[in-house]
Amino acid sequence: MPEQVKVSEIMSKNVFVIDIDENIQTVAHMMREKNVSGLIVIENDNAVAVLTLDDIVKKVVAENLSPIDVKVRDIMSSSMITAQVDELLTDVAMKMGANNVSRIPILDREGNLKGIITKTDMLKTIPAIVNYLYEKESEREIIPVTERILSDGICEDCGNYSDELRNFENRWICQECEELKNI
Repeated sequence: MPEQVKVSEIMSKNVFVIDIDENIQTVAHMMREKNVSGLIVIENDNAVAVLTLDDIVKKVVAENLSPIDVKVRDIMSSSMITAQVDELLTDVAMKMGANNVSRIPILDREGNLKGIITKTDMLKTIPAIVNYLYEKESEREIIPVTERILSDGICEDCGNYSDELRNFENRWICQECEELKNI
C-alpha cells in the first residue's frame, strides 16, 4: 500500500442508484434488499444527490408522510459533496468530516459516477495502513539523537566561562571538557 493512497484504490465500484422521481417506499425496499443505508440519486444519468436512511427517517417517517406519495426529489439534499478518483484518501476523509457526511460519490474528470466511498470503507483500510507504516518504520535504520541544550555560564569541570555549555552526565561543561571526556 503506497504512502499516498488514492480514493480510487479503496472505493466501491458497485454503486446503487435511484432515480430522482422514484417514491420513498421503493427507495426503502431497495436499501433493505441491497443492505445499504444510502443511494446515489440520478437524474438524466447524472449523479445529483445522495439519499440516506437518515433523510428518510427525518423527512418522511418523523413527519408522518406516506412513503408512497413522497418522491426522492422532495427530500434529497440540494447539494452533493463529491470527490475525484485521483484524490488522496486523507483529503476525502477530511472532506467527509468537514461536511459531516458518511459517504461520498467518486467522479471522474468528466463528472461520470465511478464509485462511492463510505466511512466504513475507510475504517476497513486502517489496519492495512497501520501495518504498512509499521513495516516501513521497521525497515528504517534507527539513529539515536541526543538532545543538545546549550547554555552560557561557568564550566563545572574547568571553571572557565563558556557561552556554549553542554549538559553532560548531569553536569554543565564546556565543549573542550566534553571532548576530553569522549577521548
